Amino acid sequence: MTGNTGLLTQRCDPFGMENGHWGEQLAGGVLNDMGAGKYKWYCKQPAAGRFRMVCVGGDYGHRLQNDGGLIRAFHCDGGHKGQVMPLCRTHVSEFSVGPPPPGFTRDLKTPVGQVGGTRANEMCPACMWPAEARELQDVADRLQQELSRYMILGLMSEFARVTARQDQIRARMDELFATGRVHKCPLKLVEVS
Repeated sequence: MTGNTGLLTQRCDPFGMENGHWGEQLAGGVLNDMGAGKYKWYCKQPAAGRFRMVCVGGDYGHRLQNDGGLIRAFHCDGGHKGQVMPLCRTHVSEFSVGPPPPGFTRDLKTPVGQVGGTRANEMCPACMWPAEARELQDVADRLQQELSRYMILGLMSEFARVTARQDQIRARMDELFATGRVHKCPLKLVEVS
């Protein structure tokens, strides 16, 4: 018995190309194959270990008071866990560099630490898209397709009806963000056995 776990022969697979779960792995399953684009990128490097992203939680983001001022940041317990991924050294390094620590500028008016979306570890999909937000996003995407169809066909009364519904969805998404139910928590890459 050699004791080989198969890791040495496994290729780096941060986005699910090797295991056939491409759409399920992108942004925690939020992006499907259609949202991923037509070119499927993959890493050719051998895996150096098995890792997963874990939501760190804490106080992140900001919200506005009724008078337009900022109030205390939202609290998230964190702990959300992503799928296990075999990663090469390069991807471990890239995914380990995270956003700056959350907080406020010296004047306590501007939140910092969550200007994100440029790195894989700057946003926990479970925090950014809880169940209600995912459902609303699916409806908004469907309505956007309807809007395009009605515009092409010149059905302006239907276009106005769908636009009004789209505005309701947008308002509810804004409310979810303002109340802190939708927020951005960074992720921490941890090695698993």
